[in-house]
Amino acid sequence: MRIAVAGSHSTGKSTLIAAFLAKRPSYLYEPEAFEFLADEVELTESEGPTPEGLELLLEHSVAAVGRYRHGDSVVFERSPMDYLAYAAASRRSWPSGSIEGFLSKHITLVQAALSDLDLVVFLPVVSNGIQLREGENRGFRRRVDASLRSALVDDEYDVLGGSGSPRVVELPGNPLRQLSRLLELETGT
Repeated sequence: MRIAVAGSHSTGKSTLIAAFLAKRPSYLYEPEAFEFLADEVELTESEGPTPEGLELLLEHSVAAVGRYRHGDSVVFERSPMDYLAYAAASRRSWPSGSIEGFLSKHITLVQAALSDLDLVVFLPVVSNGIQLREGENRGFRRRVDASLRSALVDDEYDVLGGSGSPRVVELPGNPLRQLSRLLELETGT
């Protein structure tokens, strides 16, 4: 199964993935794009990446997802949709009009990439004891969360209804319950 774990920063994605991989060691792991591209991605002063930096991250994510085929066992930290959510949440730091341009330019690319996933697990921002790193913007984190919920749960961009679309499941709650539910989803129970 090709699984993407989506969510704003500091929602427990890495924790859930590590626990899942401990139970399913046959799965491959694809870290989030920022792990590979951090030195190449320019950040804004107050929020996430610049439009150019986010485009690099999105293109890397799409390429990573595209390397795998139906039947492969892989878990991705972030989905291509995460990067659209980061763009949508960047209203305070991006130039006027650039968000709409970014979204319209990349929605089709993200839709195609999502068809290469079987399951997208959305981890919402909740009070689960996960602490933000120093310097992280709480308001931006919440805006990313709201944008990602709109994109994945509400299908704001109308890209998830087709036959090739992945199943999207929200997993709020504590990490143990998230892991238990992810394992059930992975086995089809």
